[in-house]
Amino acid sequence: MLNWLIFYLRRRQGKKHAAAEYELRAGLLKTLVYLALIFTAHILAMLTLEGMGFSDALWVTLTTVTTVGYGDLSAATPLGRTATVVLLYLGGIFVLAKMAGDYFDFRTEKRLRKIRGEWIWNMRGHILIINSPAQNGEEYFSRLIRQFSSSERYRNHPIQILTGNFSGGLPETLNRLGTVVHYHGEGNEPEDLTAVNAREADIIVVLASDEQDRISDSRSFDILHRLKDLQVTGKVLTECVDDRNRQRLIEAGADIVLRPVRSYPEMIVRGFVAPGSEQIIENMFTSSSDEYLRYDVPISGLEWKEIVCRLIRQDFGTAIAFVSSEDGLLYDNPPAGQPIEASAIILMVREEHRPSLAAVEKALKG
Repeated sequence: MLNWLIFYLRRRQGKKHAAAEYELRAGLLKTLVYLALIFTAHILAMLTLEGMGFSDALWVTLTTVTTVGYGDLSAATPLGRTATVVLLYLGGIFVLAKMAGDYFDFRTEKRLRKIRGEWIWNMRGHILIINSPAQNGEEYFSRLIRQFSSSERYRNHPIQILTGNFSGGLPETLNRLGTVVHYHGEGNEPEDLTAVNAREADIIVVLASDEQDRISDSRSFDILHRLKDLQVTGKVLTECVDDRNRQRLIEAGADIVLRPVRSYPEMIVRGFVAPGSEQIIENMFTSSSDEYLRYDVPISGLEWKEIVCRLIRQDFGTAIAFVSSEDGLLYDNPPAGQPIEASAIILMVREEHRPSLAAVEKALKG
């Protein structure tokens, strides 16, 4: 019951954001129109009642309403003076002062709304991140955004987070990154997706709201359908808690589906920079499909390209890295012609074909 009430209130709040911003702008515009009408009426009064030219009538109007009052020109007839008192003293100066007050109020309210995540930024070609991790959201966002910023392809993309968190403003660690803003709302609300201009986003990341709860996939499924209704043009990456839901999420519109791996936000960025590489990285954490195995085999004098070719010819898998017998460090993807002195080798092997240690050792000895 409590969760439903919170959801309802957030939905109501999201609908108010756009209306409140419209009211701020409309109030300023209305005051400006009033002021323009008063100026026009006084200029016409000076033209008809005082016989002034347009430039003199405009000059008198502006110097009077701004209370500068140079005195070089002024209304001389009783009717002209009455028009000045009524239109400018009683009307124009008051409206101008109100407009100045409204402007400063608008600036203050605009700043507060940006802090609270209630401002509509009208972004184009941006990175949109929907939802927040259930734990350590600030740290996760900081790492994820830094990964996007370090990517040559996405380093200049503005980033917007659509989340029900951070109602008091983004943490200082995220503000310091300089390229990120947020909107306080929900990813399954069409109004909120419109407010963050999801349709024009370059890429969209739908995070699992709770990486430990399979129900999160249902929420992600709903968000994907909302995005499809908006006819989004950018690529969409969705986290999937339960592997059985992968295909359903793809059919719902996800271009990339990943398990939530909170320790490695780099996987999300790789999914956009090099589509498919995220699947390879993900497989490293499981014992299904391709698997990375270590073989403690001494190697001496062989060039890396020869090691790779010997193992592939035997269908033993692909050599990825080796452990140096000199310093004990792991080196991956060495130059093809580098002579290798190793105490162990890392292979990517197929699930159905894991060669034995003896077989690998025999293949490398030629």
